[in-house]
Amino acid sequence: MNGPHVLAAGGVLWRPATPGGADGDVEVALVHRPRYDDWSLPKGKLTPGEHVLAAALREVAEETGHDAVPGRPLGTQHYLAAGVPKTVHYWSMEARAGEFVPHAEVDALRWLGPAAARSALTHDRDGDLLDAFAAGPAHTAAIVVVRHGRAGRRRDWTGDDRARPLDAQGQAQAEALAPLLAAYRPIQVIAADVLRCTATVEPLARRMGLPIETAPELTEEGHARDPDPARELVERLVARGEPTVVCTQGGVIPDLLDRLVASRPTLPGHPEIRDDPSLPKGGFCVLHTLPGRIVAAERHQV
Repeated sequence: MNGPHVLAAGGVLWRPATPGGADGDVEVALVHRPRYDDWSLPKGKLTPGEHVLAAALREVAEETGHDAVPGRPLGTQHYLAAGVPKTVHYWSMEARAGEFVPHAEVDALRWLGPAAARSALTHDRDGDLLDAFAAGPAHTAAIVVVRHGRAGRRRDWTGDDRARPLDAQGQAQAEALAPLLAAYRPIQVIAADVLRCTATVEPLARRMGLPIETAPELTEEGHARDPDPARELVERLVARGEPTVVCTQGGVIPDLLDRLVASRPTLPGHPEIRDDPSLPKGGFCVLHTLPGRIVAAERHQV
């Protein structure tokens, strides 16, 4: 896009209305910005080079004082701000630890039920995001399918291809992926049994204190012999419905995403995956799940 264009991100931050309450019984956070004297959803601009999801998590934390686990994508707003085009990406976000402290940018926070929050919002466009939030489950678990980072050219590597390491860019991708994937609070990290896959998720596993479980069926070689074990592995993860990161190779991913995502024509947030069920090196697809069901999907890269 030519000319100035502002990119921003935020979220619908939610918590159970009562401790241990049902999934549908939730409150969402609205923030008051004294500069504009409005009640809005927490959001803010990306810093140079910042990933849009990282920006959303950072802005929610800065404006509300709460760490959050990202959930379903809720849509993107496009509007003019002081005459400049602005794009804002939003996610459902489950509040975890934290406490609001008033500050210069946000001087008040209110927790309200979705219907009351919609009435209290200053801008109608924010109400559309609350409608999108209310239309699906609040709590979901992320199954994240990652393609390994860059590992140089195969023809330049003279050793066993399974031992081909990440190059400098691939190592940087692995480090950049770690905080993004950690935000989903995975309880398990699985990788194809090749070095470039295990190395891609090693910074994440180290950050989370988790072992890397290797799966030969996720290698291109294993998948070429028989694709069913890889498909069945990921289907089991969806059936379980607990946050998990799976790292595999480029030749395996289109088959997995075609089976899991492209075959579900009513699944929100995935037209680009249906049209092209592949990932660039260092890219990842997030499947937002309930046990046995995928409710939304999105694709990212670093």
